[in-house]
Amino acid sequence: MTVELSMMMNVLAVGLEINADDLDRLRGQCVRDVKKSNGSITFKDTVAFQNGR
Repeated sequence: MTVELSMMMNVLAVGLEINADDLDRLRGQCVRDVKKSNGSITFKDTVAFQNGR
């Protein structure tokens, strides 16, 4: 799983232009989400968050 995750991250990193500040903010938000949800985060939840819901 770790190899597959690493591959996916590299594919995304090549195609997206994300600056370091945005990445740091995203990491902080994700850490808070994981702590708040006990690690139970769905793709549906993430889509809702990204769409401002």
